[in-house]
Amino acid sequence: MKIPMLAYILTAALTFILSAGSAQAGPNSFRFVAESDRLPPDINPPDTDTLDVDFADVDSDGDLDIYVADGTASAAPRPNKLYVNDGDGNFTDETFTRLPGSPPANSTEVDFADVDGDGDVDAIVANLGPEQLLLNDGNGFFSDASTTHLPPPLGFFDDISAEARFADVDGDGDPDLLVANENPFNPAPLGGAQNRIWINDGTGHFMDETAARFPARTDQTQGHVSGDLDQDGDLDLIVVNIGQDFVLINDGTGHFTDETASRFSPSADSTRKGVLADFDGDGCLDLFMGNSRNQQNRLYFNDCGGAFVDGTTGNVPERADTTTDVDVVDPDDDGDWDLYLTNAGDFLVGHGFLGDQSVYLRNNGHGKFQDKTGVHFPQVSAPSTNAEFGDVDGDGDLDLLIGNSTSIGGAETLYIHQRCPGQGWNCQ
Repeated sequence: MKIPMLAYILTAALTFILSAGSAQAGPNSFRFVAESDRLPPDINPPDTDTLDVDFADVDSDGDLDIYVADGTASAAPRPNKLYVNDGDGNFTDETFTRLPGSPPANSTEVDFADVDGDGDVDAIVANLGPEQLLLNDGNGFFSDASTTHLPPPLGFFDDISAEARFADVDGDGDPDLLVANENPFNPAPLGGAQNRIWINDGTGHFMDETAARFPARTDQTQGHVSGDLDQDGDLDLIVVNIGQDFVLINDGTGHFTDETASRFSPSADSTRKGVLADFDGDGCLDLFMGNSRNQQNRLYFNDCGGAFVDGTTGNVPERADTTTDVDVVDPDDDGDWDLYLTNAGDFLVGHGFLGDQSVYLRNNGHGKFQDKTGVHFPQVSAPSTNAEFGDVDGDGDLDLLIGNSTSIGGAETLYIHQRCPGQGWNCQ
């Protein structure tokens, strides 16, 4: 499950206190070991790409289950999957008993929240087509409520979504929906479509209030990142685009104003994923942008008023990647936020992505990152598309699930977090 940004901040503070007062192992004394035999065998055709993986306790038994959103380079639909955890980190494929029919197009993203206030987690699935809302019966069995609870589809060019994400933008205590539309087929310059904002009425029914709440513009948007950028108590937005990214400031009621010109620098990057976290320890949310098309990833520091300064040079390793996902995580328990980046490698026409090493960047506590991948992770150059951290085996630390492009490199990979009595990757 995606963790809200406030939870990230509170967790960071708690982690720092605990690590300062305990005899936990040092920052080098852990490693991730592949244990994908805990996952069910993949039965999809070899051209299937895992486009998103997410953890959520769908059956309310206290452990993390897995939802896998699948697609193909040809946009031919593939069934999404639901893996149920036995409590010890071993998973069974229960897709056909727990999920309704798959969406009519590729799925690109899944997110979980309790949309109807009944105490369990429901799901929104973003597609290259209309979104799918799945309501949980409390035991992990889902029904498709898309036609009754979501606004009607707008048509092919307006429903090609890269992401749908929950966020309480109007501050009324229930999760609303932000839909990032990309539509690369639009004949306008750079393509694009209008992003959507759907407001929850508190019962899980969503109203399209885009015209009243969002600036009108068409972009190839890859996602929205929500957080209180200007420290006024509401959720603002970073709009992650192919091309210029945007800063939208919330007035406190869920109505947004484009303040990019005064808060963000011009950019032509092909950004795939953005994350917010306090990387330099000043109490304000900074921004990391994962860029694709062999471009340098970028780090922006917040001045604590919601304006961002590019701090990439000297703080982020120089490398040209096709970054597909960025996760904020603290696997070394030192109280600051590190980064894990999945990479797909170069694109080869007819074969998808060639693959590249995903990267773990360790923070020194002040927003300066070092590549420590080889110390803590095996060297695997799979075409990875996304990653998610969660404690799958109930031992109190975060394990790692990676989704891959199977056209070259295989299906999902599960890495188990192991503490080591010594230092470094080779500790026994």
